[in-house]
Amino acid sequence: MRAYLIADKYALRLAWLACALAAAVPGRTAAQSCDASPLLVRNANVWTSNGVLSRRDVLFRDGRVASIEPSAERAAQGVRTIDASGQTLLPGLVDTHLHFSIPGGLPAESPNRADAARLTGRQLIRSGLTSGRLHLASLEEASALKMRSADPCRALPRLQVGGPAISGAATRDASNFWAVTGVEDAVAKVERLRSAGVDWMAIHDADKFAPDVLQTLAAAARRAGIRLMAAGSTPAEIDAALTVDPDTLDYIDRSEAPTYTAALGDRIRARRDLTVAPTIGVFFRGDRYVKEPSELEDPANFEFLGQSERAHVLQAAKTGIAGADGERAQRYLATTSVKMRQLLALGVPLALASDSGSPFHFQAGAVWWELEAWRAMGATHRQALTAATIGAARVLHANDIGRLEVGSRADFVLYRGDVENGAFDARRVVAVGKGGVLFVADGRWIAN
Repeated sequence: MRAYLIADKYALRLAWLACALAAAVPGRTAAQSCDASPLLVRNANVWTSNGVLSRRDVLFRDGRVASIEPSAERAAQGVRTIDASGQTLLPGLVDTHLHFSIPGGLPAESPNRADAARLTGRQLIRSGLTSGRLHLASLEEASALKMRSADPCRALPRLQVGGPAISGAATRDASNFWAVTGVEDAVAKVERLRSAGVDWMAIHDADKFAPDVLQTLAAAARRAGIRLMAAGSTPAEIDAALTVDPDTLDYIDRSEAPTYTAALGDRIRARRDLTVAPTIGVFFRGDRYVKEPSELEDPANFEFLGQSERAHVLQAAKTGIAGADGERAQRYLATTSVKMRQLLALGVPLALASDSGSPFHFQAGAVWWELEAWRAMGATHRQALTAATIGAARVLHANDIGRLEVGSRADFVLYRGDVENGAFDARRVVAVGKGGVLFVADGRWIAN
């Protein structure tokens, strides 16, 4: 959902979370121990964006793909082995727009309130998400999570991070949303982002900035080596955002206009270096919950949460779906399908962006809801999976993720059956590895 709507509501909680994270990481992340010994996945059907390589043995060693060879009987002494017969081996999935806040928050008595990221990180890894881009975090939270995610043993996706979004509509600073008072303040805000080591600057409500302020923000970010993600939720916002040539245009037009105009589509397509990151699964999932409220109670939504935490989060989700959150999801979904089909037809680079962590949009399974929303809105299985692998990796300028090739990172998802047949379903995830460390095996969480 449009994140600035929750900026004030969650500002104190996010600030507290960030402080706890920073306190837990006083300068560097303490490495955990884990088994990263060589791992051989045998007889897998290896998915690529160009097709499926049938019956391959894939060896992961030292955190990388060491070899991909036709399946054969070969010695495997001292090597962990997974039999993947009849299953699809995917690269680890990549999400270019996610949050680490728990939808609905945790109850006051929860022992996890000081480190909710430990829960959300596990839910993301459990779903097969091994890399991502964090949106709308305080500076402290962004820095701490980026550092922690670099530890291959931690149950966190490998992260690039954005700090607080800078909004042309904001009138005061919150922990995850900043206002800008003028050109000098714009330069100062970018310097704060640079000093904190963030990778991305998010621009929201670009049409509400004075033109000189918007251009100053973009120019200062480029000088600082910070890349630009711009919200594109209305035609006016998209028009203004495109004037500063962002690296990504996030969200999808949520106005009541039934389609993107031809002129706006042409402007998007003309930006050769632009990737569009449409967030559609959140509406698709919300609409499903409105129509089938019992699906909210799926135990997978609350994996890793204690009993009282589950009850609290479930009640918050039920309240939201029965009220404004559910109404908003259905209203936005009304035109989303047509606009998503337009984006697919434009032929512009697309990347998966789930917006998980928004109200009712649990991190658990979010990437699969997003993939299924793409399929429901006209994408082929391969188009959707390409957006969640190579397309998203392109956004992060990371050539060693989102693909299974010799030398790429040992990030993978083993999926039961043919991934290009039928509905996408998180329940078909058999195994998940990040950097060669196995977190899920035989459909069960096995990490500490």
